[in-house]
Amino acid sequence: MENKFIPRSQSSLGFFEIIRESFTTTRRNLKVLGPILLIVFVSFSLLDFAQKYLLAPVIKDFVLQLAKYPNMVQDFSYNIDQTNYAGALTDVREIILVKLLIMAISSIISITFFVAIVSSSYEAYTDKVLDPKDLNLILIKSWKRPLVTSFYMILLTLGIVFLYLISMTITTILAANSWVLFSLGAITLSIPVCYFYMASLWIVSMVVSVLEEGFSGVKAIGRAADLMKGKRLKASLILVRFVVAYGVVHQMANYLLANIELSRSTLLAITIPFSNGFFSLWQLFMLVAYTVFYHEMKTSHDEREGRGFYLPIAAGEA
Repeated sequence: MENKFIPRSQSSLGFFEIIRESFTTTRRNLKVLGPILLIVFVSFSLLDFAQKYLLAPVIKDFVLQLAKYPNMVQDFSYNIDQTNYAGALTDVREIILVKLLIMAISSIISITFFVAIVSSSYEAYTDKVLDPKDLNLILIKSWKRPLVTSFYMILLTLGIVFLYLISMTITTILAANSWVLFSLGAITLSIPVCYFYMASLWIVSMVVSVLEEGFSGVKAIGRAADLMKGKRLKASLILVRFVVAYGVVHQMANYLLANIELSRSTLLAITIPFSNGFFSLWQLFMLVAYTVFYHEMKTSHDEREGRGFYLPIAAGEA
């Protein structure tokens, strides 16, 4: 199918249409997404098994140290002689180092996964074929931009959390007694709304960082916020849907496993692959959905500015 810039009335896919298109795009792009998903699933599963294997004896020894020295935490608090706690301190250092190493490796895998899924899904949605060599070039060229954007989103999120804490503290101190509960209730109710909007902005800004050269950090966040104008509710609802779906499946799995008597090793052999496999699949569909959503937002934005746009193939043509 040829790439054509053709006029169309200003419109965009609805919420359920975006979800449908994300599944259609995933199916169309399965030859590329399948190996990526498998690699990520195996990588995360191996990391989890390695973490359990490395930390199990360390945590066991630390628990024994706590049982042997029940006043350890109190002695640390008051800087009392800690020579007897050398073993426990070594355990804590090992736990922290292993956790930091796992976090670093997981971050590298997650960024690579994000760039690969968004890039290949966008090409598939616009009916283009992405060669594996091209995907490798995109990964090398683009991985820094979403990383920088995530750093600034972390700072922005921490700033908002700080503002919420300040607001709740001031409200508690200054508000009249009859208005304290009302004010705190209003602030509390706004937290999930703000959370889903900020999380959606985070994802869209990272998609922008991957797909648009020269956009990263604050510039990518501003671009994402501009594209999301008038569509913030839709962006948040996409995330709400995926979070609810993840929560339901996760709780059902926990309920089923809780009612089955299994040894610890068997339980780990089941839960680690299942949790990593389901999380990877869930994240894949969510990223594809936000990639489709980004295309629709960009299309509407280009229409408002009088630009042409590429019309993706219809779902029925896949």
